[in-house]
Amino acid sequence: MNHRPVIGIITAKVAEEAQRQLLRGILQKAKDADAEVVVISNIYNFNEYFAGTEVENKIYDLIVSPRLDGLILTAESFMNEQARQYIYRRILASGLPVIVTGASLPDMNCLNNDVSADFEEIAAHLTDVHHFTEFDFLTGPENLETSFERITGFRRSLARRGLTLPDVNVIYGDFWMHSGEALANAYLSGSRRMPQAVVCANDYMAYGVCDTLLANGVKIPEELTVIGYEYVGERFYHYPILTTYLRNREVLGAQAVAKLLAKIQHHPAEDFSVKGQLICGDTCTCGVNRIQLGHELTATRRKQYYTTLNYEGNFEQQLTLCRSITDYIHTMQEFVYLVRDVVGLYLCLYENWTAGDAPVTLKTNTDHAPMLCYRIISQTQPISNEPQYFLRDQLCPEHLSGARESNFLYFAPIFFSGRELGHFILQYDKPDSYDPIFGDWLKIATNGLESLRMKNDIHALLECQNLSVHHDTATGLWNRSGFYTEMERAVSKAKPGDSMILILLRTSVFADDNSIDGQTISVRMEVQIAESLKKVATGKHEFCAKLGEHLFCLGAVGNYAADQEQLVHDQLRTLILHTSLYREHCGPDTLVSVFSRVPAQGTDPLQQNMLLLDQINSRIADISSVRSHPSYQDYRLLRRSIFSDPQKEWNAQDTCRSFHLSYGHFRATYKELFGVSFHQDVIACRISLAKNLLLTTALSMQVIAYQCGYDDDKYFLRQFRQHTGCTPNAYRNQ
Repeated sequence: MNHRPVIGIITAKVAEEAQRQLLRGILQKAKDADAEVVVISNIYNFNEYFAGTEVENKIYDLIVSPRLDGLILTAESFMNEQARQYIYRRILASGLPVIVTGASLPDMNCLNNDVSADFEEIAAHLTDVHHFTEFDFLTGPENLETSFERITGFRRSLARRGLTLPDVNVIYGDFWMHSGEALANAYLSGSRRMPQAVVCANDYMAYGVCDTLLANGVKIPEELTVIGYEYVGERFYHYPILTTYLRNREVLGAQAVAKLLAKIQHHPAEDFSVKGQLICGDTCTCGVNRIQLGHELTATRRKQYYTTLNYEGNFEQQLTLCRSITDYIHTMQEFVYLVRDVVGLYLCLYENWTAGDAPVTLKTNTDHAPMLCYRIISQTQPISNEPQYFLRDQLCPEHLSGARESNFLYFAPIFFSGRELGHFILQYDKPDSYDPIFGDWLKIATNGLESLRMKNDIHALLECQNLSVHHDTATGLWNRSGFYTEMERAVSKAKPGDSMILILLRTSVFADDNSIDGQTISVRMEVQIAESLKKVATGKHEFCAKLGEHLFCLGAVGNYAADQEQLVHDQLRTLILHTSLYREHCGPDTLVSVFSRVPAQGTDPLQQNMLLLDQINSRIADISSVRSHPSYQDYRLLRRSIFSDPQKEWNAQDTCRSFHLSYGHFRATYKELFGVSFHQDVIACRISLAKNLLLTTALSMQVIAYQCGYDDDKYFLRQFRQHTGCTPNAYRNQ
């Protein structure tokens, strides 16, 4: 290797204390080893799925950048299983050497602290220093391995001292404060005998115990000793100051870097000791370490200082006044002091970020998407309003890499309402990371950027008013009058043998967009639908129109190949269903479409369209009758989930359990409602995603197969041919 290695750190919610501890070890070891670090993290990291924030995880597509030499995945930081699987697939696709910390993953080199050894030390402290023999142990969920590792270490230490921890003294919680509150209430009610000491598997549960007992007059540690674990750094918000155990994440981070560099550079790896330490407080009689507490208070005062700066400034108001990206950059530069200790700050946006639909939300190949980089503050270059162009998989412009002796880059996603706009890059020249205050700063910056984008939308909409009376002002398509005028003109010039093709589409069936927010989404959605129509209609005598509320039409006159109308109809449905807003707000059962092909000469386009409209209305009536089924809404949500994430392993037997139904009843109801079996619908959703990728990307067949949930690309080819009558390449080329 003839360049400084670049290590990618794949983590989540990097501002949390546990991840900051790990990063301190990673960054310092990387600095000592003369390696660069790129930290890629989301911001919100919700445990449950939220459609509006799912797109933040697209930041992890940067994993496949050719500029990275290896990856460290902090697996324990990811709360959402869908996000974990998405990242796991991206890591496998990258082909890079990987070290995983905090969890075990198949076929990967995994590191973790010896949690059981930590709890051996906690047990030794309670028995040897305090001479306790009676304990309750509040651990995590019963289905997690780490919950049992903590108990095992504690029991092992007790056994060496001739003591035991009976099962009745083990309480299973959920690693959050209300588990501790529930245990404390059990003591207070007398339903559970209070021991000499309670050992909690993390600090949050310990806080719950202490806060509840203190509020009810129980003296700690005089009446009960409480010990926590993890050292999350919020001890001074609770009383008494908690005695806890610091898991040595810094050494774990350093060990991960050493092992990764050994894999990259093909040399033996160093061995580290990852033993932690007890941080004494006032919940045992040892008393608080005043120096340690002083460091915590100093860090908190500094955090509070920056919090006050953010709250008392008028950063948000100034951003909303911006009328151009130049104004926006100037305002960012004026308020850059609100971001703590960065030496470089860069705004990276998709080249078409002002469009209604950012490219990533269409599931196109965005690895090579052109991006613009605006320098807000820079180490090496003078400030300029002129952006630099780069491709997304390059991570950033060349000058950011290797700019200084020590170089640590953080990538934070910029997104709004399910649309990815780009990312911020924060640059540090010392081992450091941003804190939770940055999340508030990023929200303000993103809202300001969206406000600017909407001003551009409004300006474009006003410009549309200058179009002729034959166009729809919002979408730029022909309106009803303009469409029939153009179609009649084309029919009048038709030659013998020419055909007239009409495709009529009713979108957002049963949608409710009466609210202001709903109307806004509806307008944006129709702009996306219009773009889909324009992609398909490229000929001189092919016309796209918005004929009415949620009613669109594509008309064409010419000498077309056999079954051309069926192919175009299929492509058009695919493109519309996979636009980001339609997929998020409507789903596959809200688009009704029909088509016809008749000889062009002597045919009335209006009359032919009315026939199609009758078919549309008839189909909507059929759907309406199905919607009256008492289980329809639940099944509809399930079907939308399948369509949104077809690559997931959908299993009918597992799914029917969530409905509390028998397997046979579930299958029968599904087919009754949608006219297709559950299994065949899953396949159809996968094939639909494949069609969209074929139409909108240049991805290889192998990559498309993988993204659609197929491990075997030959099996994918066979299923695609069965459902479409042609190969994927033939479909793309048509």
